[in-house]
Amino acid sequence: MNKPLRPEIPRDRIIQVNNSKKIDFDEPFTFIYMDWWYEIMIIIPFAISYIITLFVAAFYGFRVQGRKNLRILRRRGCITISNHCHYFDTVFANFVVLPKALHTAVAQRNFEVPYVRRLLRIHRAFPIPANGRGLDMITEPVGEALRRRHHIHFLPEGELVMKSQTIHRFRSGAFLLSYRHQAPIVPMVYVIKPRTFRGRPMGPNLIRMKLVIGEPMLPPLMREDGRVPMDEIETMAERAASWMEETIAAHHR
Repeated sequence: MNKPLRPEIPRDRIIQVNNSKKIDFDEPFTFIYMDWWYEIMIIIPFAISYIITLFVAAFYGFRVQGRKNLRILRRRGCITISNHCHYFDTVFANFVVLPKALHTAVAQRNFEVPYVRRLLRIHRAFPIPANGRGLDMITEPVGEALRRRHHIHFLPEGELVMKSQTIHRFRSGAFLLSYRHQAPIVPMVYVIKPRTFRGRPMGPNLIRMKLVIGEPMLPPLMREDGRVPMDEIETMAERAASWMEETIAAHHR
C-alpha cells in the first residue's frame, strides 16, 4: 500500500502556551475520573459550558452529519478521533456524544496552563505525559474507561492548527490503544468554510463548521503470539486519515 507522506505541522503554526503549572508524573496522578462525586461536582459548570456552546454553535452554523454512526457508543466503549482545527472542536465532540461520557486526551503542556487545566477537567480531559512513557501511563486508565462504556477522544495530529483543512501526519497512539483494548474507532472530521455574501468571503473569523461522523472502524484481532501488528495498525490509521481528507475535499467542491 502506497501511503501519502502527510506534512508535519509547521513549528510556526503551533500555538504557544504558558504552561507554568508543571505536572510531576512521578507522584500519584489520576488521569480519568469516573467517580460519582466527580460527576456531581461538574454538573453546574458543565451545564454552563453547554449553554455557551449552544450560542457558539449557532454563531458558527454548526451542523452534524452521520449521527447514525454513533449508535455503537450505546453498546460499548469506543475511541473517537478527529482533526484539530478550532478551539471548540473538542468541546463540540464532547456535547455531540451526550449523554455518553467522552474523555479527551490532550498534550501535557496544554494541561499545565493555569485555569485552562480546570476547564479541561470539567470537560473530562486528561493529559498525555510528554516523558516518553505517555502511552504506557494512560493505557490502563483508558482501558478501564472503555470497560465502563465511557469513550475516549484523541487528536491524532497532536496539535491545534486554527481553521486548517489539511490533514497532518498522524501519531499512532489512538490506534495502538484501539488494538490493545479491542475498541472500535469512530472517525470524525471538521469541515470549515468561510461565510459568504454574494459569493464573497465575509471575513477570516466568519466561518461555518460541520462535523461529519464516519463509520466505525474495527482494530486488528489480537495475536496469540503477543506481537503487535504495526503494519495493520498503520493501515488502519491511513484509512482514517484518507477518509478525513476525502470528506473535506468532497465538502469543499
